[in-house]
Amino acid sequence: MIFSVPVALPIQVVAQGRLDKDFILRQLARVQGEMQDFTADLTQEKRISFLREKIISHGVIEFKRPNKVRIELFDPDPSLMVVDGNSLWLYFKRERVAQRYHVGNNPMLKKYLMILDNPLEGDWGKLTSIRKEGDFVVLDVIPGEAEGIFSKITLWLSTQNWLIKKLALYEKSGDLTILSYENIQVNRGIPDSRFKVDLPGDVEILHSPR
Repeated sequence: MIFSVPVALPIQVVAQGRLDKDFILRQLARVQGEMQDFTADLTQEKRISFLREKIISHGVIEFKRPNKVRIELFDPDPSLMVVDGNSLWLYFKRERVAQRYHVGNNPMLKKYLMILDNPLEGDWGKLTSIRKEGDFVVLDVIPGEAEGIFSKITLWLSTQNWLIKKLALYEKSGDLTILSYENIQVNRGIPDSRFKVDLPGDVEILHSPR
């Protein structure tokens, strides 16, 4: 049985018995605008449309404006993803194989970066619903046609600090990726060196076409 515990949200969140959309969006924009970098413990849940089992991975995510990302997953398959602003690197540690993609030639990678930076920025269609779940305000966004890979994006915002704690990315293919953040640290001054890839000498590197 699932129990629902009533939570007292800040009074500004609720206006005349309804969630105050304008206030919530202002808080999200303020927090995102003040954030220069963040790091967090990451749980990634991947549900692939043609597989019955979901794949759960744990790791660490680091993000630095405007376009640097580092995601290291420790289990079940150790891997590293790094975006340095120009290239995206995928390193599969057990297979000893790395792949390099050019961000400038891949609009979908740019859209993924935009989601991390500010999920409501750009031509993202419309906000279809706002609801509260415990300590969170949940937003459902339908992307515009330009962002063709996703059919819906759902965000869970903490009402304590208005940080994004969870992100669900629904793809038109039927795949679903859920990113959950814990132990979030903001504006710690992550150095650019964290987004440089230093691979072992025996790793095979595959380059994508420019």
